[in-house]
Amino acid sequence: MNSNTTSNPMEIESLETNQERETNAPEVWEEEEEDEATKKDDGSTRFLKVFAVIAGWGSTFFGVDTSVIGGAALYVQPDLSISPLQWSWITSVPLLAACFGLGTSIPLCYHIGRKYVVLLAAVLYLAGATMSAAADSMVVLLVGRIILGLGMGLEAMVIPIYLAELVPKQHRGGHLNIFNSLQTFGGFIAAIIDGIFQNVSGGWRYMLGSGVIGPALQLVFALFIPESPRWYIQKGRIADAERSWKRIRKDMPKTRKEFLELKENVENEMKEAKGAMQVVTEILTVPRIRATFVIGALISLAQQWNGATAIAYYLPTLISQMGVSVKNSVYADIPIYFYNSCCTLPSFFLFDRFGRRPVLLATMPILIIGLIISGCSLQASTVASRAGGFFVGLALYYIGYQVGVSPLAWAINGEIYELHVRNWGMSWGASILLGSAFSVSYTFTRQVRAFTKTGVFGLYAGFTLIFWFILIILMPETNGRTLEDIRNIFDEGLIGLAKYNWSQTKTWVRTKLGKQHVAVDSSKESDELASSLSPTKKQEKASAKEDSALAAIQQSAQE
Repeated sequence: MNSNTTSNPMEIESLETNQERETNAPEVWEEEEEDEATKKDDGSTRFLKVFAVIAGWGSTFFGVDTSVIGGAALYVQPDLSISPLQWSWITSVPLLAACFGLGTSIPLCYHIGRKYVVLLAAVLYLAGATMSAAADSMVVLLVGRIILGLGMGLEAMVIPIYLAELVPKQHRGGHLNIFNSLQTFGGFIAAIIDGIFQNVSGGWRYMLGSGVIGPALQLVFALFIPESPRWYIQKGRIADAERSWKRIRKDMPKTRKEFLELKENVENEMKEAKGAMQVVTEILTVPRIRATFVIGALISLAQQWNGATAIAYYLPTLISQMGVSVKNSVYADIPIYFYNSCCTLPSFFLFDRFGRRPVLLATMPILIIGLIISGCSLQASTVASRAGGFFVGLALYYIGYQVGVSPLAWAINGEIYELHVRNWGMSWGASILLGSAFSVSYTFTRQVRAFTKTGVFGLYAGFTLIFWFILIILMPETNGRTLEDIRNIFDEGLIGLAKYNWSQTKTWVRTKLGKQHVAVDSSKESDELASSLSPTKKQEKASAKEDSALAAIQQSAQE
């Protein structure tokens, strides 16, 4: 009885201390002086960088599957008697299953947290990769890849949100690029694995079985990463949130203030939390929220309807159809994926230095040019010219794709949604992205039959051009803003966003033209000054001649 009614003096003291600290902290922080080094320090711990790699490691599974299935296709189809049309299901069904995985990720992320969804995804990947490697028929292989796809859907949902919620705002763009960079790195590793095992009897089993390595590592290391402080605050577990925060951020005035602001913002947003039907109603009727879902859908569509996933799945097949041998087609994947991985590196500093919008709009034309060159080169008469032109176009394509729209699709969807709809929003963006990847990959062989390979590349270039024009009008700039501040960009909906982007574009153009006018005016002034000086110089020369003539006359008179 007494134990239930008597409060612990230590708990009271702790509560009073915490309340006093939260009440007085802002005034104390304002009085504290920070040197230059402290001002530049964003407060991140070394563990945060380790965490970002561990949390994002799941994206390597995407890359491994995309690359390894392309190389294995040349051997699995004859071994299991799978037709090309049946193989289109084998390659693309994980993407369809991923869409269902995304649906389950919404309640899972809310109820069990981000960390345990990552662990569950790793288990599904392990099971799916193991079953695929052991398959003795098309049906078993198909089921294994469906299970793998469910894990893929969970990863696609949780990783961008997880990273966006934990990294500082000034480095969020670079950290969110980890998801994309590790994905392409996984493709490079898988290309090496394909090259190693293609000469081994039943080598395709080792190729598909290599997919267990990444999930096994993540399953172990993810046990030691912290849960998102935002999720803890949502659940009212403030002490746990603070402990999690201290693992990723240093204990300094700046970070303590950020934590209190985070707590206040999350609690305010949770007061606006609604039931499922109310959330759906808000998404459809509130312009600010609806705008974020439209932008998320647009950039997800733009990321896939340039043919990225289909080209990756069928790359060895495309190369072999140009006249290159099957073995060399598999080996060609290694330098291509290495180059592809290198193309992801500039995004680590470009997004946070120049912003999301300028980088996206500058790189999409490069992507379009690459598609046109690769597609047209397939009409060349010799193997060397076909392969050479195709690889040149592919090099440009990957610069435009990996520096711009590929990482930004994940980054933007990870940061634009308000907290009470963030799970819904990320699931929406990822489902459209993966659904588009499924559609493009599953229909690729049918597209080639209908339009030829050159026509298909032209089709993708056309789609990308359309999305480029749309994103010029609607693409927001989120660089340097907190997740809570980003909502202000969408206050006036899509129309307000379009007007703002148009005014900013006009200001930028006027600024550039103004600098040119200043340069022209300066050159004119210089010319006028030079022309005004030239008569004076002539007069000086004339007077000099007169002086010399007068001196000559005086000298002769004296003589």
